[in-house]
Amino acid sequence: MGKKLERVMKGDRSATSATSHDTSDVDGTKSPEPYSCTGDFEADYTELCNRAGLMEIPKVVPRPHRPGPPPPPDPKEKVEEPTSPVPSEQEEPPPTTYTTSDKFDYFRPKVQVELEKPEDKKSMTEVYIRGWKVDQKYIDIFKQCFPAADKLHTIDFWNVGLTDNTLAQFAAVASQCLNLRTVKLDGNPVPGEGFHQLIGEDSMIVSMSLRSCKITDKGAELIGKALSTAKTRNQSLCALNLNSNMITDAGACHIANGLRMNRTLLVLSIANNAIGDEAAKKFGEVLSRFSLTHEEVVERRKVLSEKGAPDVRRSPISRRAESRDRPGSQSSRSQLDKSMAKSGRASSKAKKDKKEDDKKGKGKDEKWKKEPQRGASKG
Repeated sequence: MGKKLERVMKGDRSATSATSHDTSDVDGTKSPEPYSCTGDFEADYTELCNRAGLMEIPKVVPRPHRPGPPPPPDPKEKVEEPTSPVPSEQEEPPPTTYTTSDKFDYFRPKVQVELEKPEDKKSMTEVYIRGWKVDQKYIDIFKQCFPAADKLHTIDFWNVGLTDNTLAQFAAVASQCLNLRTVKLDGNPVPGEGFHQLIGEDSMIVSMSLRSCKITDKGAELIGKALSTAKTRNQSLCALNLNSNMITDAGACHIANGLRMNRTLLVLSIANNAIGDEAAKKFGEVLSRFSLTHEEVVERRKVLSEKGAPDVRRSPISRRAESRDRPGSQSSRSQLDKSMAKSGRASSKAKKDKKEDDKKGKGKDEKWKKEPQRGASKG
């Protein structure tokens, strides 16, 4: 009996150990629940980095600012006379015009942020990353963090080593940020030069800087087509900085062609490029009065017909209607109305002339009738 009990106990122990191993394996293979961002960039970013298994996580720090000027001296206060310094063993306090940091802390990767309200962690408005590589892991993290920040309006990635794939994904993330207006990608040469993905027809970016990105005529052609073509055009970009690139006359002519149908861009910087007289002449032609091509005329007529399709007979109000000094005037409803009004005026004028002729004829007849009667009375 004792041996049987020992065997039964051993079997129970082995079964319980096997079940425990099975449950542990199930728990190990179970995927964690997806994380939903709260809008607090620092908390969301840290949690997503931990879930991604990153060993070293760049810290989120407030963006440093230069200290302001000291306040002017109060004239009511008495100015103390300088006294001779008294030697003391105490160390002098550090200066207030700059801040010091530990060894190599200045060169460590950081994510600098600007908060609208320092006490509110969800009021992030600007993000600055400088000098460290933003690879696919960080792009996957920013995909979830940036759209959750409702007040984010500026992203500055300087020299972060973007590639064709990460640039395309960053453009997709930028389109999801509803309040994003300024994008700076200076110092990021990309082999495919796909920067035009950021300024498509539906883009909401107002200002974009692409300095020192080694953009050639290929990238300039893509940017020019993104600005405008005969069928599409960008309607939000107001400032574009293409400083210090590798654009020649051919690429600059493509950009100038992109300005033909674009009526939004106000500031364009193409300094420090290989641009000559040919491109300068092309820009001069575009910035002055120019005639439209046949394709541009056809597309313009299509747009005008589509705008007037819901109510063709209704005429647009003149710009003078917006003025307070003089009332606005409205043009005739259609060409048919114009022709009918013109014919009506002509018929009324003809009737008036006919009446005048009839009156003149009657007056002559009465005159001739009276003259023979006068002759008879004389005789």
